[in-house]
Amino acid sequence: MYVPVKRAGKAVMIHSCGKVQELFPNLIELGLDVFHPFQPEAMEPLDTKPRFGRDLTFYGGISVQNLLPFGTPEQVCAEVRRLKNSVGRGGGLILAPSHDMPGDIPVENMVALAEAVRG
Repeated sequence: MYVPVKRAGKAVMIHSCGKVQELFPNLIELGLDVFHPFQPEAMEPLDTKPRFGRDLTFYGGISVQNLLPFGTPEQVCAEVRRLKNSVGRGGGLILAPSHDMPGDIPVENMVALAEAVRG
């Protein structure tokens, strides 16, 4: 399925929840370009990016299970800065919530996330 996408000059992106890093070498060989979701609960961003970041772009990184619903706006901003300065260095990161944002996320944290990502 990746071949027609690659032939058309497009990037191949998949969504697969969970701890699937062991599949990355095979997926990269098949032509995967972007992996979503980059869930910090399932894969540590600071470990995953050095191992696979030459070949994959990661989409996500901001926890919707812990940080966004239970953290403070300051903690959200600090995590965005941390990921931008580490995992985002040199590209290969589409910084975003790791998944759909459930209704238990305070509006203040959503605003903090948007402002920190833009800033």
